[in-house]
Amino acid sequence: MKLSHYHVVTQPFFDEIEKQTKRVIFSSRTSDVRIIDEHSWHILASGNFDQLPQDILFDLVDIELIVPDDENELQTILDYNNALAIDDDNLYLVIQPTAFCQLGCHYCGQEHTSKMMTEDEQQKFIERATKKLASKKFRSLSISWFGAEPLVGLPVMRNLTPKLQALAASFGCSYHAKIVTNGLALTHQVATEIVQELGVNSIEITLDGTGEYHDARRMQKNGLPTFEKIFANVTALAHRQDLDVQINIRCNVDYQNYESVSLLLQKLAEAEIQDKISFYVAPIHSWGNDAHTRSLSKQEFADWEITWFGEMIELGFNVGLLPERKPLVCMAVMPHSELVDAYGNIFNCTEVSYVPTYGTPNEYAIDHLSGKQMPGKRERLASFNDKVRQGAYPCSTCPMLPVCGGSCPKSWLEGIEPCPSAKHNIEQRLLLTYALSRIEEAEANKEALVYA
Repeated sequence: MKLSHYHVVTQPFFDEIEKQTKRVIFSSRTSDVRIIDEHSWHILASGNFDQLPQDILFDLVDIELIVPDDENELQTILDYNNALAIDDDNLYLVIQPTAFCQLGCHYCGQEHTSKMMTEDEQQKFIERATKKLASKKFRSLSISWFGAEPLVGLPVMRNLTPKLQALAASFGCSYHAKIVTNGLALTHQVATEIVQELGVNSIEITLDGTGEYHDARRMQKNGLPTFEKIFANVTALAHRQDLDVQINIRCNVDYQNYESVSLLLQKLAEAEIQDKISFYVAPIHSWGNDAHTRSLSKQEFADWEITWFGEMIELGFNVGLLPERKPLVCMAVMPHSELVDAYGNIFNCTEVSYVPTYGTPNEYAIDHLSGKQMPGKRERLASFNDKVRQGAYPCSTCPMLPVCGGSCPKSWLEGIEPCPSAKHNIEQRLLLTYALSRIEEAEANKEALVYA
């Protein structure tokens, strides 16, 4: 047996309560965490596993921290990821009902027009989805309404949804839908319709800080501000008890607005919705442009993220500190998944449609609803796991591979490192997790004394 390559261990620290030096260790193959004393860690690191108590040894084997000596771990990880992609019984399809967006975000690389999916294109999409569902046994059909701004294409959503729901039912599949929206048109009436009538059970909305910061980057195309309207829509939706929907708030940051994250967290808490939403911060990335050049460095963002985590915890947000195993990195590696835009172009990536940088026709387009030949090939991004296996990217030696899946295949292809923040702050996340567990223990002990 050997210590798995896929682990991260913190520097030693002294536990004042137990008067013992400890470490926190993370098995990225299973996303499990264990607290280990310094003596046991040295035994583990030296490979003298027979010196460990049997119950500890069996536990570390169970969480795949200790693995067979002859195992090719990279092959094990990638074989599992590929098998899951092939066997995936959820058909995931992304629809861009329109090419228009009301906003003129400075970091967006898309070109927006008034184009909407026509009824003929919608029918062709239903026919394409039917063929996919007939190709193998699927358990569920998952639709993602994406932009430009999907709520501008609400008529298309209204027309397609009942057809997609009926299609799913005819194949014995459950139906799920989510939407990624700027939130400007997410009024009380629209929210009611998309959740209760159009089957949307997850809504993601972007707020780039408080009004001063958000409106300097996510303004309407005519320059008018958007924050107050979007924030009012978000808070009203979060307080509603008649709608069963998950609300995710994303905050895109770069050097211009990273200082506003704390202000936004405070404003969300003041609105008393911190426990009703999921909140995360994402660095600005390239969208076929140079937006990523204005981002914080990887380490700067990772350091700030720990600060934001601490603030979120104090304010009562739900915080997910540790990354989960991610065998399916994105739709690029999922053989049946794809995105259709309002022009009928088919992609296996959500980051390329409507982007003029990629040419006309778009070099990433792998098909078209009309059947005409397109320049892109699915394999260009779909072969990502094979490229990792061949050592084309640093992912092949990274201990975090199981929990990030390699991140963005397109970014790697374009020479931009997309590694997630957890790679750069996983030790701080582990220590914060440990500190929170000790606080919870202390609070539990207080309750035990009260009720004794």
